[in-house]
Amino acid sequence: MFQYRVTKYDPAYRDQSGRYTRDDWIMFGQVGQECGGTVLTLGEYEWVESAYIDSALAFLREAGIGSLVAQGVENSSGSSSALQEGARVALRELPDVMRRILREEFWCRLEAPGAFVRFGHDYYMYIGVPEACKSACEFARERALFVEPFESPYREDGGPHEEAS
Repeated sequence: MFQYRVTKYDPAYRDQSGRYTRDDWIMFGQVGQECGGTVLTLGEYEWVESAYIDSALAFLREAGIGSLVAQGVENSSGSSSALQEGARVALRELPDVMRRILREEFWCRLEAPGAFVRFGHDYYMYIGVPEACKSACEFARERALFVEPFESPYREDGGPHEEAS
């Protein structure tokens, strides 16, 4: 399996332990607030959110993945839009589901045999696919995202690895 970390965070600004060192926004709730010296606008947030979603879809399409299953569903906000554990989500439904996850309405891992999309803390996205996806990597980079080979810190059993970001 090929695994990637896809983020808005430039790796040039990571310290030796891999931590991102610049002040930047990390969640939807910061729209309208000052982050890193500028106010995060809804338009800027939505542009980045769309870049993440479109990039995830590009990886899944290139790998021939047609649907994912919701695993480890957490709905601490009590959202009525949360998926049920084990719900199958078709590719055409994924943009709405990923948007709700990124906006912290609920959380889950999106899994398929040999593939996954997982969102971590601080606006990190992890993608696993059965084959290298060179076109999808380029697609994400064209949207100002950074693609790095990286093992997901979220295990299939739901627990974070020790090095989780």
